[in-house]
Amino acid sequence: MLKIRPVPAVPADPVPTPAPQPNAPAWAALFDAVVVVSLPGSADRRAHIARHLPAAGIHDYSFFDATAADDPAVAAAHARGEVASFPSCFRCGGFDCGRADCNNVLIPPQVATFITYLRLWQHIAQGTARRVLVLEDDVHLHAHTGGVLAWMAEAVAQGTLPFVPGRPCLLRLGWARCADHEATTLHRADEGVQMANPCHALTREYAAALLQRYRGIVHTADEYQHRLAPLPGEAWTVYPPMASELSWSDGVFASTIHPKTVRLQHLRAIGDHAGAAQHEQVLRQHIKKKHFRPLLVAGHPRCGTGYAAQLCGQLGLDVGHEQLGRDGISSWMFAVDADDNPYALDAAARTRRALAWKHLVVPVRDLATAAPSVMRDSEHAPPSYAFRRQHILRLTGLDLDTLATPLERAVRSVTSWMRILLAQQPALWFRIEDPPEALREFLIQAALCGAEARAVVLDTAAVNADKPYQGVRRPKPGLDAAAWRALPADTQAEIQWYCATFGYPHPALQAEACAA
Repeated sequence: MLKIRPVPAVPADPVPTPAPQPNAPAWAALFDAVVVVSLPGSADRRAHIARHLPAAGIHDYSFFDATAADDPAVAAAHARGEVASFPSCFRCGGFDCGRADCNNVLIPPQVATFITYLRLWQHIAQGTARRVLVLEDDVHLHAHTGGVLAWMAEAVAQGTLPFVPGRPCLLRLGWARCADHEATTLHRADEGVQMANPCHALTREYAAALLQRYRGIVHTADEYQHRLAPLPGEAWTVYPPMASELSWSDGVFASTIHPKTVRLQHLRAIGDHAGAAQHEQVLRQHIKKKHFRPLLVAGHPRCGTGYAAQLCGQLGLDVGHEQLGRDGISSWMFAVDADDNPYALDAAARTRRALAWKHLVVPVRDLATAAPSVMRDSEHAPPSYAFRRQHILRLTGLDLDTLATPLERAVRSVTSWMRILLAQQPALWFRIEDPPEALREFLIQAALCGAEARAVVLDTAAVNADKPYQGVRRPKPGLDAAAWRALPADTQAEIQWYCATFGYPHPALQAEACAA
């Protein structure tokens, strides 16, 4: 178990609604306070609560401001080592269960939700209310709620439902809409587990127990509260559930954690086509599952990622080029974190944010031969240039569009991309013009290949050297020494850095030697 420092005291007083009238007796008999968990900016959800709860007899309630996914508290929890990291899966402990939809990594909204509930439990444990009803801001109370409340009050009075002050108790009262909500006349309670964050109640003592038993954010808040933390006899599930929620079940609201297909269906059903298109993009870019592979190969386009993938394949590894293989991926776009890579060949290759790896390997190419290929690529593959420009500007502050010539843009694209990669401390960089022994030996030493790989005769022919663009093979521009000498001083400095770092002669000297 992680050693966790005590939960810091965080001001967490809920925001009260103005001058409420008392709650209906059915609610007041069971709950001393009603708290609604809600992000401060969720105006549509708060408006729903303002309409929905009074209609159900709840007038005296307070909003508890949730922690946002981009709150510094999320990064701080990671920095303190409180959050389960990937690999491996926080659910099963493995690298990959094989399910494409498995959420195996705690994403920022999940961490923020857990922090929210830590603050809420602290507020309840230190407060005066002995029994608290907790609702999330997309809750939907069903028509049979009154009957459930009456049954609960009788069960508490008879001592069969131990929701009383002075002892730890959790009541699970509402979850994602399902067949449970249809059996409205059969009232009962058992210790079966339901993820009831949308609607649940707890005693002050159970809130204190949740804090006392906390050992880090090693699962989701609902799993911790409803499954992992309770001792036998402390947590009870009441049937039928009195509530469901409007994001997971109905798509009326967008989920604040994982975007849902049901939301897309709802938007289409109400004719919000622009909203549906936007939500489709959110669904496409959302990451709930990470992959682990031992090898990531990343470089600059036209500088050897395809060649490196082929070499790995000859040595017995499955390293996909622009797609995920069993042992890794080779993709120039994986040099950076991006939402949507333009040339991904499968879903896993769309973004590096969905990958964890052990070894980063970087192929490099002589600027003298790379620059003409990159100039051609930038002209005839606009998405490639736009992607590189965007991330070079984001990470270095250099806008390639401000440079005067195609050659200068190509050079600075390569040098900037390499600076971005070297800052990530690759396990190996190798020159693609050299015999591939450095790569071969690295893979053997990293136990990715066996010693028998030393005997493999490798085909080192260039890969995709005359790449067609939209089915047409385009010539590369010719560059003489004068073109290289004409580049401005800051670009010359970048060339000098690149050549010194990777051991290449200056391209102008090479051009002069060829002309002699």
